[in-house]
Amino acid sequence: MSEGNKLYAPDGTWMYVIGDSTPHIPIRGVSVSARFPDVLKLPRERLELLQLGWRASDEGRHKRHPYMGTTQPWQVFAWAAARYGELYIRVDSTNLTREGVSVLIRIIARSWRQKWCKGEAVDLVASHLRRGEGAPLLTAWLGDGKIQWKNILHSKYMLSIAAKEPWRLGLGVSTYEAVVATGREAFVKIREAAGVYGEPLDLLKTHKWIYIKLAADDGFRAATKQKGNITVAGVVMHLELVSGRGGSLIAKYFTCDLGNALAVADRLKAAGVRPNVVKSGPNYVVYSATADLLRLAEKDDAVRRTVAQYLAEKAKNGTPRQKEIARKLLQRHPLFLFS
Repeated sequence: MSEGNKLYAPDGTWMYVIGDSTPHIPIRGVSVSARFPDVLKLPRERLELLQLGWRASDEGRHKRHPYMGTTQPWQVFAWAAARYGELYIRVDSTNLTREGVSVLIRIIARSWRQKWCKGEAVDLVASHLRRGEGAPLLTAWLGDGKIQWKNILHSKYMLSIAAKEPWRLGLGVSTYEAVVATGREAFVKIREAAGVYGEPLDLLKTHKWIYIKLAADDGFRAATKQKGNITVAGVVMHLELVSGRGGSLIAKYFTCDLGNALAVADRLKAAGVRPNVVKSGPNYVVYSATADLLRLAEKDDAVRRTVAQYLAEKAKNGTPRQKEIARKLLQRHPLFLFS
């Protein structure tokens, strides 16, 4: 039940709901001081380039010290690697979002003094990029980067970052978003600039780092795309997780020819699938819904194994939203729990 801005649970706990803010439960008295090791072993000037990008995006200032607030565990470690030393860590709240429950963690890097204001850091990131240095842009991207997975898989290379003053970074595409770089070369430059920093990002399965690798490495992208393909009646279709109504899984086939799209749809119908054909930009998309994939998986073990492996991979290494959808589908459909 509710009372004012509080929602009460049966056990007597409560959460705040203020206006349109995220429902959350405050957590008091859970904090610790710790020391994070210097795992990167970088010269000071290279480390500061990574710190600069974090400051231009998610990093704030608490009194004289760098400060971070995040709900993403990978970001805690990625940021701490650049701000190693004495840390004060506090668990602030649990939040209820569309993706599920998350925990807000706040960290202060006590071994460092904050040397940049936000606007200065943003300008310096852009300045370094114009001179060919991509390290600050990498960490700015890890903080506020925006991209769609399917764009990278289809070789649409555009790197944009959320910013309050997008004109500082590049071509503003909206009030709070700037296109910083386009073309595959930009992603290659950022990956090369990561150097040793890429190793912890690999270990953390950082989804934004995976985007960079997908764009910069043809072999990695081809292998990733192949993992998400199934063959139905001789038609190779790409698996894709879709948000909405709790999330679903669909299989897509793309073509620029309407006649080919209709012919593919007929082949799928003959195989017992109920496909849909829609126009999407210059292409036509033939797609099948989750119910069709379930029926196919029950009859075809190869389809079942491919779908099971795809869901397991997304549940482990996908974006936060992909992880949530994949886990829900695996819970709903035990058929895919055994690959």
